Amino acid sequence: HMAFNAIPKERQFAAIDWLAEHGVDRILTHGGASGTPIADNYAHLQALIAHAGERLIILPGGGITFKNAEEVAEALGVDEVHGTKIVDFN
Repeated sequence: HMAFNAIPKERQFAAIDWLAEHGVDRILTHGGASGTPIADNYAHLQALIAHAGERLIILPGGGITFKNAEEVAEALGVDEVHGTKIVDFN
């Protein structure tokens, strides 16, 4: 689940600090309101990724499919993305 999304945006940076200090190594987040296109959240996701640095992984998720996974990864400069439709079974 994306519990991190329930944290108000202005407190998410402090939450990253706390989570990193307490052994969390990955946070799954959409970077914005559920149902919004992932591309609409790139700026906030980039800020979260920059703040996390090497301490933990910000894992973008929600609205990521086999059609846009590579674009999302490139836009955010990440090696990992999460989605329910990552693999094209056709």
